[in-house]
Amino acid sequence: MGVDTMGQRIIYANAVDMLGKEGIHVDIAILTQGYVRFEQPMVVGQTNILFPILVNQSTGGQFNTEQRVNLQDAFVTSELAVFLYAPSSATATNVPLLSYPNTTQFSTAGSAAAAETIYHSYLTLSINKQVVVPFWDIWRSRLTKQTQQSVAIAAGTAQDQLSGRDDVFYPTEPNWVFIGSRSNILQLVMPNSFAAVTPLTRIVVFGRGVLAQNCTSVQ
Repeated sequence: MGVDTMGQRIIYANAVDMLGKEGIHVDIAILTQGYVRFEQPMVVGQTNILFPILVNQSTGGQFNTEQRVNLQDAFVTSELAVFLYAPSSATATNVPLLSYPNTTQFSTAGSAAAAETIYHSYLTLSINKQVVVPFWDIWRSRLTKQTQQSVAIAAGTAQDQLSGRDDVFYPTEPNWVFIGSRSNILQLVMPNSFAAVTPLTRIVVFGRGVLAQNCTSVQ
């Protein structure tokens, strides 16, 4: 979304307006395009998964591929996507994000089918104990295109057809505003737990928008 100049201008103007409504002084902030990326491991038995948003929040550490919000910053999300990720180690970056549970990468028996639970689930967002997004369905993030991976990635083999610019991301209107000095609670609520998972697989919540640096009461 907003991949042309006019779209980016509208996103910027919306961000300035939203930040102003939240009491953020945009005249002293440094505003740039940015992104956030929150990740949590897939674990058998879970039905509620909390995604830490701020750099000082921790539920077992922060992955090296995450991009959380600094306490002194704010982030206005203009579009959001939920991906799956199946790296070969906790720090590996050698495979792409997935828009569906690819059976080649979700290789443990039953794990690909179990991962479909995510697409019957929703995100909920609370800020300072107020629910601002009660239900954000994950079904909008599922995408299976014509070309799909069927064997391990190697020279000359087909990978899943997926554009990081055009696919999966969905507008967040009204925009979601994460502010580093506030309590931000983002949770995935699932109707059933995972019956099986492939080791090291993760759920990735990926947002794009406008980053406002050095603008909160935390300096």
